[in-house]
Amino acid sequence: MASIKDEDTLIRDMAERMMIKFEKYWSDYSVVLALGAVLDPRIKLTSLEYMYEKVDPLTSTIKTNEIKQKLYTLFEMYRRLHTSSSTTSQTPSSITRGESSSHALTKSLFNDLKAHKQQLATETGKSQLDVYLDEASVDLSYQNFDDLNVLQWW
Repeated sequence: MASIKDEDTLIRDMAERMMIKFEKYWSDYSVVLALGAVLDPRIKLTSLEYMYEKVDPLTSTIKTNEIKQKLYTLFEMYRRLHTSSSTTSQTPSSITRGESSSHALTKSLFNDLKAHKQQLATETGKSQLDVYLDEASVDLSYQNFDDLNVLQWW
């Protein structure tokens, strides 16, 4: 930070106080928000790594590895819970929910894509999480972000 080395004592003192506050809050970054960012198909892990690198290059690798470890732990807990559950939930048909045919077609295509990803994961020996993280992020110029439901993405 160039401001900390500024010749003007007022600027330097202010920058030092700001740096102390930054370090205090940066050390307590929100893991939940970081996990949410990774699960957002627009951001994923590579974008989070980039952002951490921009904010604090010295600790970015440590923070990224922490998030990655917590993400895999969370995924493993979900996988165990999901595979141990013998009940399957059925989603109501698009007709009963009053969805338009184009919306139903879009959902059908996404369901096909999801099944394809699961098959790919099985064939390559990768988990769904690994396949997801290896895929490219959704283009940031995607026009329908208001309609994007991250929870249904999975």
